[in-house]
Amino acid sequence: MKKLVKHPLFAGSFIMLAGSNLYNFGQFVYHFLTGRLLGTSLYGEFASVISVLGFIGVIQLSLSLTVVKFIAVEKKQKDIDNITKWIFWWSFLIGAVVSLGLLALSPFLSNFLKFQDSRAMLVLVPVVFFFFMANTARSIFQGLLKFGSFVAVLLSESAVKLILSTILILLGFSVFGATVGLLVGIFVSLLVAYFLLREHLAGGRGGRPDIAPMLRFTGPVFVQGLALTSMYTTDFLLVKHFFSPHAASIYGSLAVLGRVVFFGTSPITQVMFPVVTKKYSHGEKYHNMLFLSLILAASFSLFVTVFYFVVPNFPIIVLYGSEFLGGASILWWFGLFMGLLGLANMLTQFYLSVGKTKVVLLFLSAAILQIILVWMNHTSLETVIQMSVISAAVLLAGLVAYFPFHDHKAKSDR
Repeated sequence: MKKLVKHPLFAGSFIMLAGSNLYNFGQFVYHFLTGRLLGTSLYGEFASVISVLGFIGVIQLSLSLTVVKFIAVEKKQKDIDNITKWIFWWSFLIGAVVSLGLLALSPFLSNFLKFQDSRAMLVLVPVVFFFFMANTARSIFQGLLKFGSFVAVLLSESAVKLILSTILILLGFSVFGATVGLLVGIFVSLLVAYFLLREHLAGGRGGRPDIAPMLRFTGPVFVQGLALTSMYTTDFLLVKHFFSPHAASIYGSLAVLGRVVFFGTSPITQVMFPVVTKKYSHGEKYHNMLFLSLILAASFSLFVTVFYFVVPNFPIIVLYGSEFLGGASILWWFGLFMGLLGLANMLTQFYLSVGKTKVVLLFLSAAILQIILVWMNHTSLETVIQMSVISAAVLLAGLVAYFPFHDHKAKSDR
C-alpha cells in the first residue's frame, strides 16, 4: 500500500483527480446556472461560444504538450527557468496573433452560427488571448510535476467565472454577460499562475533555446489537438447549423454531460504524459504507466455511461431542468462516444510521449470521417451522435492495432 501511494501516477492522479473533480463540479454548477438562466434557445448560443473557444484552443493545446514534454526532460533549474521565460514570451505573441485573427473572422462566425448578440463573439477575442497565457502556465506546472499549482489555477478560474457570469446574466446581460464572466475568470487564473511562477519568471531571458526540436514535435501535436477538438465540437456546430435552436440546445446539453466522461479521465492522461516522458527519456520502464492509466480511465468511462443508460433523466433534470428531457433516451450514446474518445486520446498521448508522432494521422482521419458521416447522416440527433460513436470506435481500434508496432520500435530505439 505504501508503494502504491508513492507511485507517481497514483500520487499525481490523486491530486489531479481531486482538483479536477472540484473544477468539474464547478463546471457542472456553471452549466446548470447558465442553462437554467439562459433557457433552451440562448443556451445553445452560449454553447457555440464555448465550442469556438475549443477550436481555437487547439493551437494552445499543441503548444501545451510541447511545453510539458520539453520541460519534463530538463534537469538543471537555470535551464527550466530560461525556457519558462521564453515560452511565456512566445505564448504572448501567438495569443495576440490568434486573437486578431478571431477579431477579423467574428462577423462571419456570428452569421454562420446565427448569433442573436454578436457582442459575445467580440468578447471572445480577449478571452482567447488570456486563455493562451493561462494555459501555458498550467503546462509548465504539469511539466514540473507541480500538480497542486496546476489545480490552483483551474479552481481560481472556475470560481470567478461561475460567480460573475451568474450575476451578469441575472442583471440581464444574457449570453454577453456569461462570456464576460468567462473572460474575467480566465484573467484571474492567469494572475494566480503568474504569482505561483514568479520565481521562474524573475530576471531577464537568457539565450534562446533550440526551438527546432520543439517545432518538429509541435506540428504533429497540433494535428492531434485539431483532430481531437474537432471530434468533440464539430458535431455540435453542425447540429447548430442544420437543426433548430431548440434542438441545438438539447444536443448541447447532452454534449456537456457526455464530456463529463472525457474530462473525467483527462487528469489521468495529464499525469501519465509527463511521467512517461521523463521515464522514457531516462531509459526506465514505462509501459505499466499506460496499462494502469487505461484501466482507470476505462473503469470510470464504463461507470458513467452505464449510469446515463439506467437513469438518463436524473442528470438532465438536475443540471438543466425538464425542458431539456427531449434527448434523455440518447444520453448514453454521448457517454459512450466520449469514453471511446478519451481512451483514444490517452493512447495517442502515450505514443507522443515516447516520440511516435506519425500516429496522429489516425486521429486526423477519424475527425474527417466524423465530419463526412455527420454531414451525410443528420436526420435526427440520435443519428448525429451515432456517427460520432462510429468514428471514435474506428479510431480506437486503429490505435490499439498500432501498439505491437510501437512496442517493437520503442525497444529498438533504446
